Amino acid sequence: MDRTTTSPALSIGAVLGDSDTESMAWKRSISELGKQVILLREGRSSPLNLNAVFHVDGKSAPNDFIGVRTGRFSKATSHLMVQAAVPPGPVADRRDVLLRLLSEAVSGAESFARRRHIADELTAIQAILADLKVLT
Repeated sequence: MDRTTTSPALSIGAVLGDSDTESMAWKRSISELGKQVILLREGRSSPLNLNAVFHVDGKSAPNDFIGVRTGRFSKATSHLMVQAAVPPGPVADRRDVLLRLLSEAVSGAESFARRRHIADELTAIQAILADLKVLT
């Protein structure tokens, strides 16, 4: 069953729990990843459109989960939001952390797509993820 829509196959979002230096550094890294996704998704469509939203822990909006979790799904647009909790504390490479979480989000979206009989795999999104991993 082909439910391909005109929505982007993959999009990136962020929820910041604070406006401190660490949160702003995460915001810049997430924004850069989002810009790369916009370029790489051009001309690609998917039967399930994924919005990966990174949650950066903070005082005003602390994370209440670890890892990734499935969020809202719109059957009308075949659009799934998956939330990814950025781990607290210092990290050596923010991009590596974001790519790992994004990979988990894509795996979760594929599991969701199989359970809902939307698609067996999300080839276009996997291709975008693979392209992101080779960028520096």
